[in-house]
Amino acid sequence: MRATRKSKIMSTATKTDNFIGWIGALSVVSAYIVLTFEFAEPKSFIYNILNFIGGTCLCYRVWIDRNYSNVFLEIIFIGVAVYALGRLLIQNV
Repeated sequence: MRATRKSKIMSTATKTDNFIGWIGALSVVSAYIVLTFEFAEPKSFIYNILNFIGGTCLCYRVWIDRNYSNVFLEIIFIGVAVYALGRLLIQNV
């Protein structure tokens, strides 16, 4: 009975991890669509926040998988988004 309980806990964690990964993927794709169809500009808040959310969620997801080369890539992605968001905040103050 105890093994079954552990399996359920691991299964829930895996579903949660996958959900977070999907949120990240949808955020990055949404940012791409917003930019490609010119709903927003590269310096817009919505574009950069979508990239930040996507990068953060995907970084978490690939960390769980121990895919460290992609963790590195996502950290760079997050850093660029933070820089862009910071510039936007400073310009709007």
